[in-house]
Amino acid sequence: MNAVTYALVRPPAALVTAGLLVAGLLSGCSKAAPKSAPPSSSSAPASSSASAPSSSASTSAVGAPTLGGECADLLPLSTVEEALSRPVIGQTAFVRGIAEPAIGRLTYLNCRYGLAAPVKGKPAPQPQLEIGISLYNLPDQAATRVRGTIEDYRSHGASQQNAAVGQDAATILLGYGNPTLVVAEGPRTVAVTADPKLIAVAPTAGLVALAQAALVATASFDGVPGVTATPSPTDSSSSGSDSGMPSGSASPSATG
Repeated sequence: MNAVTYALVRPPAALVTAGLLVAGLLSGCSKAAPKSAPPSSSSAPASSSASAPSSSASTSAVGAPTLGGECADLLPLSTVEEALSRPVIGQTAFVRGIAEPAIGRLTYLNCRYGLAAPVKGKPAPQPQLEIGISLYNLPDQAATRVRGTIEDYRSHGASQQNAAVGQDAATILLGYGNPTLVVAEGPRTVAVTADPKLIAVAPTAGLVALAQAALVATASFDGVPGVTATPSPTDSSSSGSDSGMPSGSASPSATG
């Protein structure tokens, strides 16, 4: 999967107190063997000269669909911490994906929070929190991908429980990687995966609050009229999951 990855270190609390601010972000949302699922934040969003290539000439001409901003714009760390009613310590990063016509997905963001500093010679650290947001051509495509994620988790032994994010029916998946909530609203999907210790006080409420924040933040997404993906006869109706995670991730990832 083509995606551009960015990362930014969030300084220790002592430096923040001294007056230093750091911003960072992340994004996106398929699933493989246990990979940690779905994650930033601050006053100065990260920037890069790298950009994801356009999926087609048509998309280039009209402008790529967006979700209204990057993770730092939509889900800054302050918003995440407010939803959880607690701080999230560590680095932040994000993945921004390009269009995937085969499944009708126009774009996605995968935001990761609470990453430990990487250590040479050791596996890449997993985020304490991951939030994936995807935008599709059609609501049916979004719903299909969420169902695929649920089936995928269930096939790996996960149990499920019903939840509600606003007026949208959601599903919480337990027992395969960290607790994960998936929900579809119109052509968007959101997947929230959190370290159990991060949501220990109120697991369901924490996952729901984070998913609600993601839906509210992308309520005015830009679908760009005239730009559509062309789903394949098989993929668009299949139940495959859609994590948008870069290949090589080491924990389960959900649709988002």
